[in-house]
Amino acid sequence: GSVRAGAAIAQLAGAALKKCVLELGGSDAFIVLADADLDEAVRSAVLGRFGNTGQVCLAAKRLIVEAPVAAEFEARFVAAVKALRMGSPRDEANFIGPMARYDLRDELHGQVERTLAEGARLVLGGHKVEGPGNYYEPTVIADVQPGMTSFREELFGPVASIIVARDAQHAVEMANDSEFGLGGTIWTRDLERADAMAAQIETGAVFINGDVATDPRVTVGGVKKSGFGRELSSFGMHEFCNVQTVWTDRR
Repeated sequence: GSVRAGAAIAQLAGAALKKCVLELGGSDAFIVLADADLDEAVRSAVLGRFGNTGQVCLAAKRLIVEAPVAAEFEARFVAAVKALRMGSPRDEANFIGPMARYDLRDELHGQVERTLAEGARLVLGGHKVEGPGNYYEPTVIADVQPGMTSFREELFGPVASIIVARDAQHAVEMANDSEFGLGGTIWTRDLERADAMAAQIETGAVFINGDVATDPRVTVGGVKKSGFGRELSSFGMHEFCNVQTVWTDRR
């Protein structure tokens, strides 16, 4: 849910002295380093950003790409997004469906327009689709900088923001430059470096060379304005347990 809704729920829970778990919004960084397998990184970025028409909390949203491969990644990514078919979800050949509500589509379009006015470059899409249904074109915005709307805010729809990083450390810094901290992704062939980077990223989860996902065996939850507490796995089961300690002196 939204940060506003989560704060309201936390207030009610606090007043009743009840525990609660909040899994709120996210603006997950999808980091692509220069040594990444670009074929797999592009495939994952397309699925991670445009799955469910981009309406997923735990999903690739800010695509942070190391400078040496930024142009090639952008070209491949845009070509893959162009190939996505939009239309009724009743047709399994379609990948992009309608958004949940008209007002959410209008809000998303406003975020895109503000980002472009702030100096970003529109590469693909950027328009509402006329006719029945809440359709929005699959959109790619490049040259996004920290402070711009699509960098600061969560874009909950089929819009991808491409951000160029000088190097791996710069990528980590920009990943952490967010009010949110739900998930994140790192693509690199250097797994030792990826492990070190993951430890620096301020999120509830980091996926290395794989799609962001949920699994009953793996805990899910965020930090910062993405909420607190955990779902799934043993951590999720213990969130709502009242643990009792029984200690007996056997002397």
